[in-house]
Amino acid sequence: MLIYDFSKRGTRPLYEFLYHCLKEDILTGRIPSGTKLPSKRELASDNQISVRTVMNAYDQLLTEGYITSEEKRGYFAAKLTAEPDRAAFSPYSSPAQAKNAEEMEPLYKEDSWYADFTSNNTIYEKFPFSLWRKTIREVLSEYELELVERAHFLGVPALRAAIADYLYRSRGMRISPESIVIGASIEYLYEKLIKLLPEHSVYGAENPGYRKIPRIYEEFGLSWKSLEMDDSGVSMESLRASGANVLHVSPEHHYPLGTVTTAGRRQELLSWVSETSDRYIIEDDYDCEFRYSTKSIPALQSMDTSHRVIYMNTFSKSLAPAIRISYMVLPKKLMSRYISGANFYSNSASSCEQYALARFIENGSFERHLSRLKKYYRQEGERLLRILKQSTLIPASRITGGSCGTHLLVYLDTSMTDVEIRWAARSKGINLACLSEFCTEIRPEYEHVLVLNYCDLDERTLMETVRRLGNIFIQW
Repeated sequence: MLIYDFSKRGTRPLYEFLYHCLKEDILTGRIPSGTKLPSKRELASDNQISVRTVMNAYDQLLTEGYITSEEKRGYFAAKLTAEPDRAAFSPYSSPAQAKNAEEMEPLYKEDSWYADFTSNNTIYEKFPFSLWRKTIREVLSEYELELVERAHFLGVPALRAAIADYLYRSRGMRISPESIVIGASIEYLYEKLIKLLPEHSVYGAENPGYRKIPRIYEEFGLSWKSLEMDDSGVSMESLRASGANVLHVSPEHHYPLGTVTTAGRRQELLSWVSETSDRYIIEDDYDCEFRYSTKSIPALQSMDTSHRVIYMNTFSKSLAPAIRISYMVLPKKLMSRYISGANFYSNSASSCEQYALARFIENGSFERHLSRLKKYYRQEGERLLRILKQSTLIPASRITGGSCGTHLLVYLDTSMTDVEIRWAARSKGINLACLSEFCTEIRPEYEHVLVLNYCDLDERTLMETVRRLGNIFIQW
């Protein structure tokens, strides 16, 4: 006789609870292999449930192979290896009722900080929720099949046209919408781009620089070299000595150094890329919108006459990372190669969000949002700089940044190592990064430098954060 306590099934259907009970008894050996199960009527009568409930549970077990059925003989437990020590799913507990703490332990837990200076994302509270909501409603009311059909593999034409127009006005780029590829992320587009570039290419990455770029190269098993920076941008001497033929560079303003590639260095880079047919420059223009005292500097791509500069950007910082829309502008030769090899792909970005973003750009909402965001970031930079300068505890020899980007560099006069600084700050509830963490090859001038991203703290919390940060240097 098999009797189960159905009062403990919670909100689950009767048949599902019975199915789990029988399944666990079979897997743990409480119902041995080959054992004949009670008839449907018998099990229903013993447990005060309907025959239909038993039938549904038996049908599911039969489908999954936990029981077998023999005509005119009934149902039998399948021949499975018993798992008596198995940490069984408890049919008496739902996830909300689980008594075993390990059952509910998340695989990954976000750290909680009093202040976090490491995030280089946008300030989420500044997202234009009402405008975006209105735009989404308009798109949903005006488009139907376009939102559910397979989108153009290069991206929605309306968005590519809007981006081309925006890049002409903001970055001085004269491009066709047909040269733009939309994707769900820079990482996704980078993967596609790598397949277009010459095989056995050697990639050059700025040192210091974005940490994800070398990780992408390593993930795909690519050969890459670390390139030094100087006051004019990436060092031409380092570039030529590296043997790299594909250069990843951020000329508008480098992260995290903030270096603006000079006009002379831009000309040198364009001269270098045109010297051989296998050379390309990947212009990463992330963060380019955030220049406060002057207009953004025209893109390197706008000066390219050899058609070897690939332009990449994303809306994750200017809008939000949850809006998974990035794009790249390909030279004609690479675009032809992309079209011939990738036209069977579905576009990876949401069609609804692509149409919404196109309208958001076309009607001026995007640039008005950027204007408000730039004003906010400029004020945040000025406030953080003021509080840092007022501190008598932080041994800062100089502080740079504030004219562009969304972070400051704080150069310290201390005997503490960068590792000691980070861990001491963590003990005070402060998460921060040092410039050396962005280096693949650490030079002395890149040590003892804090990279402080603006983090949207109120005045009192920010002052307390700087006080706590200053206190870690008192003991040294």
